[in-house]
Amino acid sequence: MILRLIALVFFLNLISSSGFAQRFSNLENEKIQAAISELRELEKILGYSDYSLVEPLSELASLQTSIGSYAEANRSIDRAIQLIRRSGGLYTRDQLPYLRQKIENLATSGDWGNTREQMEHINWFYLSKSAVTDMSLVDDLLHLSAMHLRGINEDFEVYQSYHFRSAMDLQWSALRVARINYGEKDERLIPIMYNLIKQYHLQRMAVEGGGSLGYQLRQYFPGSEWVRGRAETKNYFYYMGRRLLSQIASIYAQSGEAMLERLAMTGLYTADWQTLFGRHEEALKTYNESYEQLESLYPELTLILFQQPKLIPLDKFYESVGSALLAENCTEENCPVPDSKYQLSFEEWGRNFPHSRRPDVLKPSDKSEADRTLFLFSLVGVDDIEAWIKTRKAQDFDRAIDAVLTGPKGFSEKEEEILGRRVQRLRFRPKLIEGRPQNAEILLEYRVASRS
Repeated sequence: MILRLIALVFFLNLISSSGFAQRFSNLENEKIQAAISELRELEKILGYSDYSLVEPLSELASLQTSIGSYAEANRSIDRAIQLIRRSGGLYTRDQLPYLRQKIENLATSGDWGNTREQMEHINWFYLSKSAVTDMSLVDDLLHLSAMHLRGINEDFEVYQSYHFRSAMDLQWSALRVARINYGEKDERLIPIMYNLIKQYHLQRMAVEGGGSLGYQLRQYFPGSEWVRGRAETKNYFYYMGRRLLSQIASIYAQSGEAMLERLAMTGLYTADWQTLFGRHEEALKTYNESYEQLESLYPELTLILFQQPKLIPLDKFYESVGSALLAENCTEENCPVPDSKYQLSFEEWGRNFPHSRRPDVLKPSDKSEADRTLFLFSLVGVDDIEAWIKTRKAQDFDRAIDAVLTGPKGFSEKEEEILGRRVQRLRFRPKLIEGRPQNAEILLEYRVASRS
């Protein structure tokens, strides 16, 4: 772990050096000049209004965005869109990839006022000018939902609830369109359903965080004087997630030979969901049932799957033991078990919303080594599930116990207290043996986006 951190520091110092940055900038400028020259040559041959200029303009815009020339990129994209509309009409769907590119460029530039305006326009386009049977509409809606997730952290805080609600509404719209196009029991619905589940978790974290955002998300609708209580809102989020997990199970119930494994994996995610909402008694039973079902199918692989604790919710929904292990680069032949401490990592989403991990639909961000620290803590096991449920005096198995910041330091005492509270809010799927949570020592690499 220490060697990995040292190597990371060296790499970050290398790429942040002025010489490296200058060489990179010069290379990008050369690419842009070459793209402009190529565009000028095409204009001489084809004229200024030929449709063939669309792709070169889009590629030029991408290069301009990469070096921070956002205004120039916006002009290149606008010109490409004008050429498309000139050819296909004002409402042609051919312009949509370039409208999305424009939205991304505006967001990257930090101009969220114009970004929101363009997002509202493209949403209107999807609702008014798109056929619900158009298969590409699902991806269109999912992309816009992801952009609203991005806005939660990057836009002004006053718009956070707007982005939360819009992201959720668009995800549900994508699911409805997918059901129409794919059918009610198609497995392509499952990633959309799981993304909805994760969004309910995000909103729950926001409500628990309190403040203006938590209050606005508890309103029955934006601006409403009717506000749900926190407990009522939390229960609503929980049951919506359970409903979606039940729908996933109903899809897998008709999946043929792999039905039992897929249902057991769905049970595992259900146990995670119960854990996230503090329903520990139910979670213990569900973990145990899922473990026994998987063990009956793959005894050795099940041991490997549950040998290490995991931060929840997981980014992806894995329908099989094999796919879950493959995502961890782990096989029956090669999956080392640590001698003492389990190494995990967590990266705060961003300065405006440090309460959760960055959603996997968004691109990762670069962080300096100064924004990294290490925590050492324990997860407690459960020797006897029935006894634990009856007495309910033991510590919860899903959260950090006796967390200690071990370094690198560089944080004030107040900042350490804030980070310690955030670590306490993290939840873990426990290490399981024979279906029971086990004691585990965790070394957590914690990446900090906000110190306050």
